[in-house]
Amino acid sequence: MSSILTIDDSIVLCMSMEASLKGLGHKSNYATSISKALSYAERDQPDIIFLDVNLQEGSGINFIPKLLAVSPDSNIIMLSGESDSDVISVAFSAGAKDYLLKPVTHARLEQVVKQLIRQRESEPEALSIAREEIVGTSPALISSLKKLALACKARGNVLITGETGTGKELFARALHNNSDRAGNRYIVVDCTNLPNSLAESLLFGHDKGSFTGADQKKKGLFHLADGGTLFLDEIGDLDLSTQKSLLRVLQEKKFRPLSSSEEVYSDFRLVAATNCDLKEMVKKGTFRQDLYYRVQAFTIELPPLRERNGDIEQLAKHYVNAICREQRVTPKEMDRDFVETLEKHNWPGNVRELVNVLQVAIHKALYDNRLNYYHLPQEMRLNRAMQDAEERSVPIDNSEQALSLNDIFVTSCTPGQFPDMKCVRQEAMNTIEQQYLRKLVDASCASVATACQLSGLSRARLYELLQKHNLSLRSS
Repeated sequence: MSSILTIDDSIVLCMSMEASLKGLGHKSNYATSISKALSYAERDQPDIIFLDVNLQEGSGINFIPKLLAVSPDSNIIMLSGESDSDVISVAFSAGAKDYLLKPVTHARLEQVVKQLIRQRESEPEALSIAREEIVGTSPALISSLKKLALACKARGNVLITGETGTGKELFARALHNNSDRAGNRYIVVDCTNLPNSLAESLLFGHDKGSFTGADQKKKGLFHLADGGTLFLDEIGDLDLSTQKSLLRVLQEKKFRPLSSSEEVYSDFRLVAATNCDLKEMVKKGTFRQDLYYRVQAFTIELPPLRERNGDIEQLAKHYVNAICREQRVTPKEMDRDFVETLEKHNWPGNVRELVNVLQVAIHKALYDNRLNYYHLPQEMRLNRAMQDAEERSVPIDNSEQALSLNDIFVTSCTPGQFPDMKCVRQEAMNTIEQQYLRKLVDASCASVATACQLSGLSRARLYELLQKHNLSLRSS
C-alpha cells in the first residue's frame, strides 16, 4: 500500500481521486490549499503527489520545489485541463514526473500509480553503498544517494550537477568505488585548468615528434582510464573545439593519438560534473547539444547545503574531528550557540565553505576545548546578529515583549510611590540603549569602525554611550 496525496482546489475532484485511490488499495489524502499540502507532505512523505496546475494560490508548478523540499522522494504528477506544450515543459523542468490531462480515467490513474510504485520498489537501498566522506541523513541527500546507488549498477555515462562545494567529486569517487570498476584506475581531469592548446594531447596522447617538445610517445588520459573511470570535473568549462573532439570517443570508445596512424580502444566509464546549467549553455551555443545528450545518460543532482535539513551539525562534527586529527590538536566540542549559528547561515559556498569556516574556528580555539560563537568569522556573527534583530522586530504578544513596565520600575524612584512619566521614560531609554549597545559589540566584533558603520553613530557619540553604560570597544 502506498501513500498518495492529491492537491486541488476542487473538493469534488479531490474526493473523487480519494475514492478511486482507496479503491485501488492505497492510503489517500487530499488538500485544497498549498499550506495544508505542505503539512501533509512533510508529515506523511507521500510516494505520489497529484498536483493541479491551476490553483487559486497560483500555478501549482511554482510550488513543486517547496513540496520536494519537504518530501524529496515524492513523485509529482501534474493534473491539468490544458495541453499547452510550454506549460508541460516547464512542469517537467521543475521536477514533475508526469503530466495528466483532466478528466483522468480510472484505468489511466491505475496504470500510472502501478508503474510508479513498481519503479520505487525496484530502487536500490541508498544506505547499502559505501558512502566515503558523504555525511548526512537528510531526505534531500538520501534521494541523491539512491540515484548514486542506481548509477553504480548501471554502465552508462553519468552527469553530476550541483552548486560549487556540494560534493560532486565525492559522489564521483563513491560511484567509481561502488562499481565493478573499483579495482581499476580512477582518473580525474580538471576541465577548468585544462589548457586549450594541450587538451587533445593530454586527453588522447601523442606520438613522438607530434609537436615541439614531444620527445617520446605518451598515453592520454582516456587511454590510462581503460577498464576504469574518467572523471571530467566542471565539463561546462571545456571550449567548443575540445567538446567536438570528445564526441566520437564517447560514442565508440575509440580515438587516435596526435600524429598516430593507429586508433586506440579504451573501455572507460565517463563521469562528468558541472555547476553550470548545461541546458542553458546549449541554448546559448556555448555547449554542444550532441555532447550534452551523450554525457547525461544518467543524472545525479546534488542538493545545496541550505536544503539539507538536519545535516549541518553532523557535517560539522565530522569535519571538526577530521581537522583536529589533521592538525594534531585536542579534539573540540561545539557549543549549542555555535551550532545554531552554523544552521542559520545560508552557505552559498556549501560544504566547502563550511569546512573553511571550521578551519578558521579551530585555529582561533587552538587552546580552547570548546568551539563557541566567538570563534566564528566576524561576517557570520554579524549575519546572526542581524537575523536575531529581524526576528525580535516581528510583533509578538505583550507578555513576550523583551521590555515591560515591570523591568523599568526601578529603585531610583522612592519605594511605594508610583513613578512619574519622566522617570519611566528615562529608565526605558537606558534599558534600550544598553541592550542595543551589547548587540552592537557582538555584531561589530568589538571594532569601533564597524560599530559606527552599522549604527550610524559618530565615534564621539559612540564613546559617550559606551562610557555611560560601562561598556567598551577596542579601536580597529
